[in-house]
Amino acid sequence: MKRIWTIVLTMALAGCGTTIRTGEVGVKYAALKKPALQQELKPEGFYFRWPWNGYVVFPVTWQSRTEPVEVLTADALHVATRVTVTFRPDRARLHELATQIGRRYYDDVIRPPFVALARTEFGRHLHADLAKNAPVVEQKIADALREAIGGRPLQVDRVSIDHVAYDPTVTKAISAKLAMQELLAQKKFEVEVADRDADILRTQAKAQADALGLRAEGEAKAIVIKGQAQARAQTDIAKTLSTEYLQYKAFDNAATRYYFVPINKNGLPIIIGGEAAPARIPPG
Repeated sequence: MKRIWTIVLTMALAGCGTTIRTGEVGVKYAALKKPALQQELKPEGFYFRWPWNGYVVFPVTWQSRTEPVEVLTADALHVATRVTVTFRPDRARLHELATQIGRRYYDDVIRPPFVALARTEFGRHLHADLAKNAPVVEQKIADALREAIGGRPLQVDRVSIDHVAYDPTVTKAISAKLAMQELLAQKKFEVEVADRDADILRTQAKAQADALGLRAEGEAKAIVIKGQAQARAQTDIAKTLSTEYLQYKAFDNAATRYYFVPINKNGLPIIIGGEAAPARIPPG
């Protein structure tokens, strides 16, 4: 009998302990005291307790919960989303959390305004703008949620949109619109490139025409200058030529052949054989 009582006492003592793990904080519950929940907070570790006592343990690290939220956008389109909120208890106010709210603080305090605010904020945006406005939507929901639970021993870190199930018909139409916009942008770019190429060709053609004009103008001026030089040379030569100089140059040439024509005193050539010469009477 004694042995049985020993075993029972050992098992009872073994069960009279609470282990608080890393990332948790405990609030001791003493059934025989008033108030039953003690102000002292217990960090991680093993704590012996009597069977009628216990610990209310709270995780104090950041936690995340994801909620499916069915929303209606500003253009009256139904969209299914998944939104995540990251939160934790205020470690310094765990006794208040334990006495006023309890361990179901997410379901009782955070979740209801979180889902409602997500629906409201999504409803302010058009279906086509949800992806673009996602950061704004997340920040608006987080700020509104902090305000909604203000004064409670809880902290909200952030809100994130995990998924938006866009309407397939609308998505297809948006994709087609984006594709058309991309095509128009490409065509506009090609036109701009063609305009630039045309400008380059016009510039090159003008440069070539200018070069040809300058070349022709230069050649014309050269011809004029050459002609003027030749005219001046002819004038200078004409001034220096004389009959005596030409005769001199004629006799100065070794290949020149000479023909002598007798000239009378009047400077006229004597023509022989034109009339019979008078008979000369020989002397005596």
